[in-house]
Amino acid sequence: MKYRVGSVPYLNAKPMLWSLPNDVEVLYDVPSRLPELLETGDASAILVSSIESLRMPGARVAQTSISSLGAVESVRLFSKVEFDKIKLLALDQSSMTSNALAIILLSELYGCRADTELMAPDLETMLASRDAGLLIGDKGMAQSDDSYFVLDLGEAWARLTGLPFVWAMWTGYEEFSPELASILTRASAEGMENRGEMWSWVESTFGPQPPLHKRYLFNVMDYHLTEEHWRGLTAFGEYLLKYQLIDGLSLPTRIGESIATAAAR
Repeated sequence: MKYRVGSVPYLNAKPMLWSLPNDVEVLYDVPSRLPELLETGDASAILVSSIESLRMPGARVAQTSISSLGAVESVRLFSKVEFDKIKLLALDQSSMTSNALAIILLSELYGCRADTELMAPDLETMLASRDAGLLIGDKGMAQSDDSYFVLDLGEAWARLTGLPFVWAMWTGYEEFSPELASILTRASAEGMENRGEMWSWVESTFGPQPPLHKRYLFNVMDYHLTEEHWRGLTAFGEYLLKYQLIDGLSLPTRIGESIATAAAR
C-alpha cells in the first residue's frame, strides 16, 4: 500500500473517498483518535475538523474541504428560550469545531455568554437541565424544530461573515506529499462530478440511505477550498483566538492542485 489516510466514517466524507485509487488505504476512526494516526506514522494525512488544522503548527492541507455556504442543516442549536437569553448551554461532546462555533455565534450575533457543558447528544436529556443544546450530524438533521428556537450554525456564520464555513480538511505534516494531496483533491472533484455514481456506491457499501441524506450531499455540502473558503477559515481562526478557544493560531500550508484544476483534468 503506497499511502494510508485516516478519515471519519461519516456521510459527508463519502464523496471524498469513493474514487480513491487502490494504493490509498483509508483507516476509519472517530475524530478524537485520528490525530494519533499522524503521531504514530500510521497515516500520512487525516480528515479532521478545522479547529484541529488551525492549532497544528506546521500543518499542511490538501486544497479540498468539507464546507458549507449558508445553512448546513446538520449542525443546529435548539433552545427553549430566545438566543440572547440562553444561560446554560449543552454542547455535543463529539464536535470541538461545532461547539466553538456555537460559542462564537451566540456571542457575536446575540451578545450571549452562556455557561457550557459537554453532554451526550440527546436533546431531551440536554434540555432537562439546560436552556439549549447543540446537535450535529444525523441527530442535528433529524431533530424536529417545531417546539424550539433553532439556530443553524452554517446559516448564522454566513450571516455574520458572508463567507463559507470550513468544517474539515485533509491535514498532515511533512509526510503529506504534494502527490497524495493531489490524489485526495482529485477524488473530491470526481465525487462532485459523478454524484449519481457516488450515491450508488454509498448505498451499495453502507446500505439504503434516507432521502434527506442524498439532498444533504447533493445540495448542501461543498468540497472546495477557494480563496473565499480560506478567508472563512482565517476568520474562524481569528474568532477562536478572540474567545480564547485555542492557545495559538497556525494557518496550515496549502499543497497540491486546487479542486478546480483537478476537475478540469
